[in-house]
Amino acid sequence: MTRLTVRENGSYTVCDADAAIQKLGRLEDMQQALQAEYDRTVAELARLSAAGKTKTVTYRQLFANKLNLMNLLDRFALYGE
Repeated sequence: MTRLTVRENGSYTVCDADAAIQKLGRLEDMQQALQAEYDRTVAELARLSAAGKTKTVTYRQLFANKLNLMNLLDRFALYGE
């Protein structure tokens, strides 16, 4: 992977603005897709919980997926704004 920015003294300089914008757009798309998947997973967990199905394999798989999605979203937040 080739960097599109150079970090000096705590700030960044862009090497190739067009490529950097395209990459940023793809990263924002990925973050948005992860957030949407997280929201769907939380809603499905709530539905299963309300139905008393917290001991099912599906619930446990969704819960593990929720934790993975939280981890990925936290990584985006760590390096974001």
